[in-house]
Amino acid sequence: MQSLRVEIADSLPALLALEDQLAALAAAAGAGAYDRPGFFLPWARAAVATGQRPACLCLWRGPELAGFVPVFRRRDWKAALAWRGGPPLFGSSPAFDLLFAPQENEAELTAAMVQALERMRWLDLSFENLPEDNRLGRCLSRAFERRGYSVRTSPGLGYFTVEGVAGGADLEAQLSSKNRRNLRAAERKTAASCEIDLCTSDDDPETAVGVLRKVVASSWKNSPRMRMIGLRLYEEQIRGCARDGTLRFWWVSHQSEPVAFAFILAEPGGPYHGYFTALTGKGCELGAGTALMYLSLKHSLDEGAAMFNLWSVRHNIKRMTNSRLQTVSLDISRAGLGARLRLAAAEQLRLLRQAARTEKPRPRA
Repeated sequence: MQSLRVEIADSLPALLALEDQLAALAAAAGAGAYDRPGFFLPWARAAVATGQRPACLCLWRGPELAGFVPVFRRRDWKAALAWRGGPPLFGSSPAFDLLFAPQENEAELTAAMVQALERMRWLDLSFENLPEDNRLGRCLSRAFERRGYSVRTSPGLGYFTVEGVAGGADLEAQLSSKNRRNLRAAERKTAASCEIDLCTSDDDPETAVGVLRKVVASSWKNSPRMRMIGLRLYEEQIRGCARDGTLRFWWVSHQSEPVAFAFILAEPGGPYHGYFTALTGKGCELGAGTALMYLSLKHSLDEGAAMFNLWSVRHNIKRMTNSRLQTVSLDISRAGLGARLRLAAAEQLRLLRQAARTEKPRPRA
C-alpha cells in the first residue's frame, strides 16, 4: 500500500479544483449533505469573501483522496492578530465533519491529520454545536488531549428534531391537540389561496434559483451582506445540491408570485435537514412560512427520512417536533503561557463588547 501524504488546500482555487475528488470521497464515505461538495464549496467561497483563509487538510493515498479536513483560519484583533482556526463560518454555520475513505485506518489518518495541524500557526481551534456522532470532534479531542493541549468541551445548542416516526400522519398523532389544530389551520389557510411546488434533484435547479431571488428581494433578509455574498452562496448551493442529489426546494406562490420558500437537504436513507427559509410580507400575512415548513417536514417523513433536523431553537418550530438534538462545542488551544494570556485577553474583550451591545439605552430626557 502506498504511504499516506498530507497536502494543504490553502486557497479557494485549490479547493474548487478538488470538486471531483471530494465528490468521489463523499460518495464512498456516505457523507452527510453538508459535507458534499455541492454544499461545502459555495460555503467555502462565502467564508473566503469574509476574510477567512482555507487551511484544509487533504490526505492522499497515491492518486486517491483518502481524507479531508475542513479547517479555515482567520486573524483576530482581540487576540493580538493571532490566527484562530475552525470550520468555515458564515451566519449560522452547520457542523461540518471529517471525510475518511471507508477502507482507511482511522487511527493512521487521525495521526497524520493532527501532525499536520500541529505544524500550522494557530492560537486555538474552535468547533461549535457538534452532534454527538461528529467524527471531527471525537478524533480531534482525543488526539490533542493525548498530546498535552488544552481541550475543553461544553454543552452546545439543543436543536429541535423529529425522529422515531413512521411518516407525517404518525407525527401528527403525537402532537398535542392544540398544536395539531393550529398547524392544520395554517396549512388550510395557505392552500386556500396559494400554490405549493417542489423542486428536487431531478428538476431544473434554475427554477428554484429564480424563486429564491424573487422571495429574498422582497423579504427582510435582503441586506447588503445578502446581496454581496449570501445570494450567490444560496444560488450556488441550489445548483450544487442538485448535483449532489440532496436538493428539496419547496415554495409557495400567491397569484403566480412566489411568497415563501423552504430549502431542505435530503440524505437518502438518512436524516433530512431544514436549511434556509425566507418569505415576503405577503407570505407572512398568509402564514405561508409555518404551513410550508410543516408540509415539507411531513412530506420528508413520508419519503423515508430517518430523522428531520430543523437546526433551530425557535419556539414556533418546537410545536411541530418531538425531540431535541443536544450538541457539544469543542475548543483546543496551545498550552503555553503566551497562548493562555492572549486567549484570556480576547475573552475579556468579547465580554466587554457583548455588555456594550446589550446595555439598556438611557431614557430620553
